[in-house]
Amino acid sequence: MGQLLQIGTFGDVAAEDDDAVLSYFLKTAAVDRIASGSCYAVIGRKGSGKTALTKYFSQAKRDYVSSSPTLRDYPWNLHATRRNLGASDIESYVSSWRYLIAVKANSIILEQKGMRLMTDAQRAARDFLNDNYGGITPSLAQILQPAKLKVTKRIFSPSIMGNSVGSIEMGSGEGGISQEVDALTHSLLSNAVVLAGQAGVQHIALHFDELDQGLAKFDNKRKEMLIGLVLAIRSIRSGREGNTIFPVFYIRTDLWDELNFSDKNKISQSSAVFLEWDSASLLDMTNERIRVKLGDGKSWNSIDDQKLMRGAQSKWNHIVSSGLIETDESLLGFPLMPGRAMDRDAHGYQDRGFGLGQGSA
Repeated sequence: MGQLLQIGTFGDVAAEDDDAVLSYFLKTAAVDRIASGSCYAVIGRKGSGKTALTKYFSQAKRDYVSSSPTLRDYPWNLHATRRNLGASDIESYVSSWRYLIAVKANSIILEQKGMRLMTDAQRAARDFLNDNYGGITPSLAQILQPAKLKVTKRIFSPSIMGNSVGSIEMGSGEGGISQEVDALTHSLLSNAVVLAGQAGVQHIALHFDELDQGLAKFDNKRKEMLIGLVLAIRSIRSGREGNTIFPVFYIRTDLWDELNFSDKNKISQSSAVFLEWDSASLLDMTNERIRVKLGDGKSWNSIDDQKLMRGAQSKWNHIVSSGLIETDESLLGFPLMPGRAMDRDAHGYQDRGFGLGQGSA
């Protein structure tokens, strides 16, 4: 089995379970588009690499801070109560998502960038987060939970009829989200931009992945909440704060296809990247994994004996056309192949199919 035995595995099926995914991460054009801020929607079917991208962007960089907050165990039922009753159904969750993003933007700056001098912006952000969440790093699940928000610092105090208030209700009397939350969100976004400038940070990136977690059925309520996230991100990215605050959402293609709102096509055409793999890009990815496993200069040719399959197909083309890599769980089958080949070898089976591992060392 030679070279193939040395590989052992090409990685776990799911990026969220693969701690080594960044060691063989293949940088594609999608990375450049996301990093430059030219898109804020990442769309691809399950297994196409969305979570691997969020892991890549979670790495620390000198000029930006980044977070990939998990939506596992997210309280969707609670969020369903935080809707703007004065807005249309499609826009009813924009305010709650904007507030969530604003809180998280302040939080990750404080968490990831220590600054020597305690500025007014830092003090205001720290006081707000500590007073309402008991610390500067609230999880996504915590952000919409408070029934009342304490806003003691003037920079965060919304005004009602011209009078500053020390606290506001998260919910309105009618059961939706309070209108004063929008004013608070504006102050939080502005404060995050100030914090970024003081910390020498160009971008605050927030990557929303796993939007399908806990999804038993994709009903109208969940669709409205996801559309609200999309529109909230678009509103931030198209505003003044969007030059600094970079929220991005990652969504499965089948879920994206189910969403219906007026500017969906415009977002798809101008602000989205679609993760799609062809034979050439899959081979690039495979070669990178083999290089990491076997060393520089090693590639698919190092484990392929170059013999043709039935029908005069190369082994690579046979694997791709047979769906052994690009299945409905894209990239699912291939990580398991070395282990299966080794099992055959250990039990004395002849590998009459792929002939992998026989290439020259």
